[in-house]
Formats: sequence, C-alpha cells, structure tokens
Amino acid sequence: MNTTVRQSTASVKTQAPPVDDSWIPSSCAFCYGSCSILVHRVDDVIVKIEGNPESSVGKGRLCAKGASGLMIHYDPNRLTKPLRRTNPNKGIGVDPGWKEISWDEAIAEIVGNLKRIRQEDPRKLVIQRTTTVTANKNPLQAFAFGFGTPNQSVSGGGLHCGNGAHLISGIMHASWGVVPDFENCNYAMYFGASKGHSAGHCSTSNIGLAADARARGMKLVVFDPMCNFASAKATEWVPLRVGTDAAVALAMCNVVANELGALDIPYLKAKTNGPYLIGPDGKYLREHGSDKPMVWDSTAGAARTFADAKAEDMALEGEFDVGGTRYRPAFALLKEHLKKFSPEWAEKISTVPAANLRRLAKEFATEARIGSTIVIEGVTLPYRPAAAIAFRGNQGHRNSVYNFLAVDLLNHLVGAADVVGSCMGFPPVNHGHPDTGRPSYAPVQTPDGLMEVGSWMGWHHPYPIHDPQLPQTLGLQAVFPMGMTSPLLDAPDREQTWERFGINYRPEMLINWGSNLLMSIANKDTMADSLSKYKFIVSFDLFLTETSDFVDLILPDCSYLQSVDSRANFPTIFSHPSGMGEWSWPIRQPVQPPYGEQRPFTQVLLELADKAGFLPDMLAAFNATLELQAPHRLDVSKKYSYEEICDAELKTNFGEERGLEWFKEHGLIKWKKKPEEIFWRHFIDVRVPIYWEWMVDLGPKVAALAEPRGLHIPLEYYQPMPDWLPCKSHECQQPGFDFFAFYYRDTIHTNSYTTENAWLNEAARLSPFSYTIAINNKSGQRLGLKSGDAIVLESETGRRIEGCVKLTECIHPEGIGVAGLANHWSKGMPTAKGQGVFFNDLLELTWDRTSPVNLNLDLCVKVKVTKIGEAP
Repeated sequence: MNTTVRQSTASVKTQAPPVDDSWIPSSCAFCYGSCSILVHRVDDVIVKIEGNPESSVGKGRLCAKGASGLMIHYDPNRLTKPLRRTNPNKGIGVDPGWKEISWDEAIAEIVGNLKRIRQEDPRKLVIQRTTTVTANKNPLQAFAFGFGTPNQSVSGGGLHCGNGAHLISGIMHASWGVVPDFENCNYAMYFGASKGHSAGHCSTSNIGLAADARARGMKLVVFDPMCNFASAKATEWVPLRVGTDAAVALAMCNVVANELGALDIPYLKAKTNGPYLIGPDGKYLREHGSDKPMVWDSTAGAARTFADAKAEDMALEGEFDVGGTRYRPAFALLKEHLKKFSPEWAEKISTVPAANLRRLAKEFATEARIGSTIVIEGVTLPYRPAAAIAFRGNQGHRNSVYNFLAVDLLNHLVGAADVVGSCMGFPPVNHGHPDTGRPSYAPVQTPDGLMEVGSWMGWHHPYPIHDPQLPQTLGLQAVFPMGMTSPLLDAPDREQTWERFGINYRPEMLINWGSNLLMSIANKDTMADSLSKYKFIVSFDLFLTETSDFVDLILPDCSYLQSVDSRANFPTIFSHPSGMGEWSWPIRQPVQPPYGEQRPFTQVLLELADKAGFLPDMLAAFNATLELQAPHRLDVSKKYSYEEICDAELKTNFGEERGLEWFKEHGLIKWKKKPEEIFWRHFIDVRVPIYWEWMVDLGPKVAALAEPRGLHIPLEYYQPMPDWLPCKSHECQQPGFDFFAFYYRDTIHTNSYTTENAWLNEAARLSPFSYTIAINNKSGQRLGLKSGDAIVLESETGRRIEGCVKLTECIHPEGIGVAGLANHWSKGMPTAKGQGVFFNDLLELTWDRTSPVNLNLDLCVKVKVTKIGEAP
C-alpha cells in the first residue's frame, strides 16, 4: 500500500482540487490494542481515521476511541512549548507558575541534573512510563540501561492490570495474556475479562472474531460482579462476590477432577508436571547426579527421570516407595487437594449456587471433547473447543496469583491449552518472516522439563524463577522474583522500608513519559507525598495534568499521529487475533509534523544522552534490546536519529530492501501463520506446572529476607497448589461497610486519558454508567437511593469519593462498580474536568493490601454508602 492508494471521491469545498489527498497507513495508540489504521489527510488536515483492512491487527475495524483520535491531536489545550515552574512550592492545586522557556534552556537544565546524578549514583534516576497510551518502550529502556538506572516503573499498568495475569499467562502459556481460539471454540468461560468483547484491549480483530463465534453458537459464560461488556454479550452471566474467583474456579476444578473424572490423561502425562514424584517435603524426587525430576514408570515398575520414561507409562496416581520414602505424583496431590473445595463451600464464599457450579463445570468438561482431534491445513491436532479465560478483574486483588491460576487450571485438567478451540496464549510461537526467519520466538525446555519463557515483554521473565536477593531497585523486585510493577516505590512507609533493606540511595530525579501518576496508581495524597520528595521532575506530556503540579520541566510531546515507531505491535503476541490467519508487522508513522515547538520524546532522549555523555551506552542498549544484527547494528561512536534506529530494526528483521521508507509506503508487512505456531503445544516438547514445586522453597527464602526487615510474608501465599485466600476487603467487619467497591474499564474510554477527548466525553455523558456509581437496584432502594442521587463512598481507612448513583439489576447485590478512573481537576484538561468518579482515591499503597507473591495491589475496597444529595 502506498500513501495515495485510496483517493477520496468526496468533494472538498475549495475552489481548486486539494493539493494533498492521502490515506496514510499507521497504528492507533489509544489503548493496548494498537490497531492498524488509515489516516485520511486533505491539504495537511486530518479529516478521518479508519481501520486498515490490510492488517490482521484490526482487520479494517476500528472502535470509537480509534476513530476519535483526531480530537486529542487537535485539542487546543495541547502543549506546544517547554515550560519551567517558577513556584518552588509543590502540592495538589498549587499553581506552578509556568514560564515558557526555550528547548536549549530545557535541555541544558536536564543535562546538568543527569550529569550530577550519574556521577553520584545513577540509581537515583527513576524512569516512569505509561501503558495507557501505547508506544515503543524501547527508547526509555535504552535510555535507562545506558544511564545505568534499574529503576523503571510502569504507572498503574502492572499493579492494576497484569502482575498476576502476565505472570500466570507466561508460566502456563508462554504469553502475555490469554484468549479463546474464537474460530474453533464452542464454550468459553470468562472471569473478570472482556477479551474480544469490548473495545480496547486485544484489538478490534478479536472483537470481530468473538462476535462471529457467538453468531455461530459459541456459548459464553461470564463470572463477574457486574454485567457490563463481556457479560452483556454472554449466553449466561454469573454474578459473584467481588474477588472470590478462586473459590468458584477451584470448586469447578473439583467437580471436573473428582466428581466427573473428566481428565485429559495423555495431556496431563505428556504436557504437565503432573507425573513428577513429590516427597513428604513437597518437593520433587530427583535423580542423584543429573538432578532431574523423577516419575513412576508403570511399565518398568520403578522411578525414572521424566526424560527416560515414556509419557504414556508415567503414573498420575498412586503412592510409591523409593529408597524407603513414600512419594506421590504431583497430580495425585492436586486431585486430593481439590476435594476440599466443594461447590457448597464455594457457594458460601462467592454466593454462586452450588447447583450452578456443578452444571457449569459439567458443561465445560463435556464441551472440551477430551480425546477428539481435528484437521487444520492437513495437520491432525488435538481439538478441545472449551476455554477458561481470566484477566484484569480476576487478578486485581491481593490473592491475584491463585485467582488466575485456579481459573487456568480448568483448562489444563481437560487439555484445553494452546490447541485447537482452547485457551490460547496470544500466540507466543513465531517462526519469523519466511524471507529472514525474524523475528522469531518459541519456548524451550528447562533442565526440569518445564517451559522456559523468554523476556517477550522486554522486561519480564516469568519462568524459571530466580532466588530472592537483597534489592537494588526501589520497588524491591529482587526480593519478590515473581513480582513486576511494585507499589513500594510510592508507599507511605517507603523510606523506612528502603532503610531496613539497606538501600543506600534515594530517588532524586524522575523522567516521566505520559503517566498521570497522581491519578493512575492510588489515592492522590499518597502519590502527592511521593512526588514531592523528588528534587527534579521532567515530564513529556500532551497536556498539563494533575501530576504537572509536581513537575519542574514540562516538555511538549508529539501525539501518535506525529510519531514514528518501528514496532507498534511488538512483540508478536501483542494484540494479534487468536487462531490462524496472518501475522502483521505494522509501523506507526507521522501523519503531520509537530506543532509549535513540540518534539518527539524519542529524539529528545537521544539528545539528552548525547549531551550528558552516555549516548554510546544507550546505543549499545538499543543494539541489545532490538536485537540488531550486522550490518545494521548501531555504531556506538556515531549519532543517529530515532528514524535511523527504526530503519535499522526493520532491515534487521525483514531485509535490506524493507527499511523505514518501504514501511512508510506500505504501512506493514504480513505473512501466513502456520498451525505449528498457533497450536504450538502439540509440537513443542515442554511441560507446564500444575504443581508449583518451586514455591515450597521460595516462600521461606523470601520470608528470610523480608521478615527481619519488617515485611510479613504469609506463607499460605507460597503453597504449590492454588487456594482460596480472602482480600483485605473480605476481612473488614466494621458496621455499615456493606459493599465491595471496584472499578472496571469502560469501553468508551481508555482509563482516564481519553476523558479529555471531546467526542468520547460526549458519548460517555450519554451513557448511564460511564460517569456514575453502579449499585444494585434492591440494595440501593434499601438505602433510600434512586438513580441520580449524589452519594459518598467511604473506605474503612476514611478515604472518600463522591458521585451520582445509577441503580441497576446488572450488578451483584454487594458490589459497587465505578467505570474507569475519571474526575480530573487539572485546568489543562478542561473537557475532562469534573467528569465521572475518581475511584483510585479509595486505594491504599500499603503492604497489607499488596500480594506478597507478585506485588499486585488489591483493587477492591469495602465501603460505606452515604447519601448527600437528591437527584435533580
């Protein structure tokens, strides 16, 4: 495709034909989906954005957010010049006294601080980026690596979204997240997920696939406290008490394993560690010398290593004497463990009737069609057309790990994992473009036979798990090797924690790209205190936000319609539709130049690195993170524009003739997927752990480091099999605190960012839920409420938020749902100001509300409801 392949047939009201009438291929950046787009530009004015039908990432579809992108781009409140604060006092609502300065002045001031900090201790620099507006993270990574700071943070993205989901999806599916194989799935269970059923998280192509699946008869069962986006499209909505997903899923696992005996025995033997023998200490029996885990070979009547026995001969049940010690297969222990989770027990915790749980478990097991096969493109493959899916809502709790793992265990019991019709990782296996074999990735086997998962996110290595260590980072991630984004960077007691863990430096400088930290993590008072301690903050932004009140220098960034990005959907698992079809590698390219004195942050970072004296190190980091190959590796003695770096990556992956200019003309490159890539589990000899043996040692090791330093580690979170563990909200017994409040992603908006978009704001104001607080109709009536009344939600710690009620039958009687993270107060975002409800002001950044395994923040809060005003 070239930039003039589509000519507008509509007349343009000018005296002469337009000089410029172009459709420019690029990529959206209004959410994680990063759908491929075509931007219609007439005489240098963007008049329309629509989906690019040439790309598998969107398949020509585009949601309202993507279509409205020009409203942010043309917003008159966008920043156009660098600003320096003149008021040394910082605080919420304190006027910074902004003064326009030149870029030379701004660069000089930043470079001076960078040089000082790098000489003193480069760890004093914190790099912060957003996950709300997708863009290439590699420039910030390369900058941080080149500078020498390990302190990189990702706003609320991990704490609120993926610390659990990405961990379990990685360990169990070698991927970033999971979706059904929509084209072949007949029965999907969703737990706190909207994958493919609302715009904004896994590309509009998956939305189309999900719609087609429902049209052909796929049954969709959704467990969720609120009947919103996925639930509203479901065959059956199952309301449950907030945060009790693990109890429900474990009860259904018990029914599948112990009441129905609906188990994929060949899968459990060949593709999991279910046959591995476990001793009284909870750990593997290992062969002396090789240290390989052992199984019981039923044919030989002896213990052998997993590598020496045939899968079909491995015992899954029984008890065996080896050297005078009794051992049992991991699966036998799991099956016995599940017996304590009866549907009747789960009903008391979740409020879901036991009869429903039994019926749904039976439907799931039946629809999995254990033992069946199907032919895809001439290849005979296992066929398991059932999938249990979880994501952000399910794992947004202190019990994050077990909530998600319990759901995924349903898939593995029936063999419905990464085979036709099943629960699919966003396809992790890619053999690369046929011409070059790049980019490519496939999981490999560890010495234990389990699946080693590479750093496909560029910063997270899910398995194998390394030993805990004393930390160098301010988030203490080394102490919690299964953690990602950490709340401890901003926690109220961070100073004491850092001192107890022997961290002998303090953060002094923050470089922020696009994050509105005051709104995206937790309550604004805690975040304000954290930000106020920095000596110098620089922020690349499109608008003045709430966080700007704490910033020293504001740099006017370019929008995605003014930016270049050679990997708009990297890695290949990210945002591609599930199932067969095509791979696409699109780019993002400028449709318009910067306005005023705006500059792309990527180019500014390169200039800062050059003038601060670490450009060679930054270029070396680019060579490593982009995996650049000769002759396209960057010469660290030279200077490059970011476009030249993008060109080097594209040529490395797709050949000399397909550099940035080729991609600007064509927009993307695509090639056919192979069955062995998409349904990879059948082809690759790796196992996944249905028994997490490493937890037996990991818990005490973490506790040995953390407990003497003031962080209590409850070891029930470090057991090798999933369990039901209550959230902090479930432990609240204060009178009057009768509701579990939570927030959910509104399909109209991308968190709080797009509330400044005039079109989307108008749509949200027409919605009965986007800017209100949803309460069950009968529950609200008992409190004397009616829709439109103003109320206060108060947490047990005294945090308060206000909003207007929307009474509805579509929420659990004990639930209170708030859409997104809204209610801006910054003057720099006047369209967003005062719109909606700011849920995060209820959240505490405290250890007792943090997962002691993966550092996930608990996002449900027990609240008291008080009426403060009548509906107009």
